[in-house]
Formats: sequence, C-alpha cells, structure tokens
Amino acid sequence: MPSIRQRVSAICISTAILLGGAFAASLVPTVEAQEKKNASRGLEVTVEGVRNSKGLVVVLVMDNRDAFKAYDYETAVGYKEVPASTGSVQAFFPKLTSGPYAVVAFHDENENRDLDMDGQVPSEGYTVSGAKDAYDEPPFKRAATKERLQTVRMFYLN
Repeated sequence: MPSIRQRVSAICISTAILLGGAFAASLVPTVEAQEKKNASRGLEVTVEGVRNSKGLVVVLVMDNRDAFKAYDYETAVGYKEVPASTGSVQAFFPKLTSGPYAVVAFHDENENRDLDMDGQVPSEGYTVSGAKDAYDEPPFKRAATKERLQTVRMFYLN
C-alpha cells in the first residue's frame, strides 16, 4: 500500500504532466488562428445579418470595374465559401493586400453555388459592398475600398 507521501507525489506528478501537456497544446496554432494572423496582412471581410446556419456564404472579391459590374466569379481575385452561421461570418484573404477591392457575397442556403432567383427577385440573401440598401447597385468606385477590414450586410427579400 502506498504511503501518503507517495500518493501526494503521484498527484503532483500527474498534475504537472496534465498542465504541461495542456500548455504545450496551447502553443500549437490552429488553422483559424493562422488565417487570422495572415489576415492582418490581407483583406478581412465580415458578412453580417446572416439569417440562419443553412448552407454556405459565398464571398467574392473584385479588383476591377468590369468584373464587378458583371459579378464575374471567374475573374474575381478572391473567392471563399464559408459555412453559414446565424449572425455573421468572416472570410480571410491573406494575399489581397493592395486594393481597392469590392465585395459581393450571397447566402447559398441550398449549396448549389448559385444565387437562386424567384423571377427577378433573389430568393437567397445577397450583398454588395457600398450598397445602402437591398435595391442599391453601387458603381465600382463607391463599392471598392483599400480598407483592410470590410463589413457588409446581407439583404433578404423573402
């Protein structure tokens, strides 16, 4: 049978191992932490007003007027699909450092990688940087900014 001294020593050693392991694990950077660190040198987009956690929020970053006007995802300089989350989501673009950049995003609730329409009206949420409301179509000059942190608000018409 172990003595009290041996038991106390075992408890102290176990605690030291546990705390040491937890400390060592805390030093390993997560992918999210690394993306946030990189975002400090690039573009960080926050999309607010996401109504639910269904599907994805697709974020496009444009650096020229023609691509922006056409919402051309093929010529976008940034493209991210972020899991939707009620409230807001963030997308990090660490390589986008110079700008100006305009942001287009939509809430792809059914994950078909397309903004669904009901006739001429979007049936999923959407947003454009610089838009004052859901019906505003800002020109590239107003939508684009060199700001490293951009926040846009999602609009839903149904």
